[in-house]
Amino acid sequence: MLTTGDLVIILDAKGRRYLVRLEEDGHFGHHAGGIDHDEIKRAGYGGRINTAKGANFWILRPTLEDYVLLMKRGAAVTYPKDAAAMLLMLDLSPGERVLEAGSGSGGLSLFLARAVGPEGSVVSYERRPAFKARAEENVRAWGAGNVSFVLGALEEAELEAESFDAVALDLMEPWTVLENAVSALKTGRKLVCYLPNITQVVQLLEEIRTRRLPLLKRRVLEVGHREWDVRPPIAHPHFRQIGHTAFLAEFVKLAPFRGQAVDEGQGQGQPGGGHGEDPVVTKAGGDDPSD
Repeated sequence: MLTTGDLVIILDAKGRRYLVRLEEDGHFGHHAGGIDHDEIKRAGYGGRINTAKGANFWILRPTLEDYVLLMKRGAAVTYPKDAAAMLLMLDLSPGERVLEAGSGSGGLSLFLARAVGPEGSVVSYERRPAFKARAEENVRAWGAGNVSFVLGALEEAELEAESFDAVALDLMEPWTVLENAVSALKTGRKLVCYLPNITQVVQLLEEIRTRRLPLLKRRVLEVGHREWDVRPPIAHPHFRQIGHTAFLAEFVKLAPFRGQAVDEGQGQGQPGGGHGEDPVVTKAGGDDPSD
């Protein structure tokens, strides 16, 4: 049985979701008929409630995806499709430490926190007080206890070298924090940037090249997501779709070569692909590897 303080998703007959935290003597209002919170508690997750107006509602356990898309926002959230891809790129494991910059509303922080588990930790930098407060509230309301938020700019932070297993950046100008972020990242581990515009990706690569930072670009992705409406015998793509959200740029930190940082333009050759795999790395300047 559900109790006061539990989060639920209330799903109506048209597939609309409502995120509700149960209260004592609370009431959920809807034009198809309201529901008392006590009735929701008795129904439990997976239960169905029929209102006095004959409408059906299903009571579901909120997923992290539900929560991130429906929680209160101070800034645009990282869409779950992009967050999932970033977790794969970062190759996180339980117990690891992640450095994040650009907390936003706390959505990506929650995905990172789940990936590293209660024994791991996420340290998230946010320079805007209102966004930091909103992110803290959202993370606390979900119940994640392994995220620490820091008010301030990452480029000004004093971080121990090689102390983080991954770096996730959701900033309009991520190149401003690269020196500090790369220094704090362990050699051989990943840094991923979330960037809305391709011009930002191009400038990021140029900044890495000109500063000779020890980062090897592995790939730049745009994640597609196409939902279908299937009601036999009818099946077609949903008329409303999530289009472009961001480009994800993935880098790995390299060890120094003969005392100097190595980039792909220094004549070390292109990494070869595996069996049946095309090389995914191009020169930092954007040259074709076949040149």
